[in-house]
Amino acid sequence: MEHSISLKDRSNLVISGVDHIYSFNDKRVELLTSAGRLIVEGEGLDMNKLNLEESIISVEGTVNSINYAKDKKPEEKFFKKVFK
Repeated sequence: MEHSISLKDRSNLVISGVDHIYSFNDKRVELLTSAGRLIVEGEGLDMNKLNLEESIISVEGTVNSINYAKDKKPEEKFFKKVFK
């Protein structure tokens, strides 16, 4: 699935390739896209459009940052680290 991000004037964000929405509030949006986990931070964020068939989300508000988050590695056990 193709993934793209379009941001106009820091206030109109359209993201395609959305597989899952982890959380959404007026300051932070956390999504799973076909390119990985995506975190959008801002102020007054509001979901304007959600189309699950086309995997598109549209967000309005002031966007301060857009970041791809690394997938967390499984934690190594404490003793394995100590006795390397």
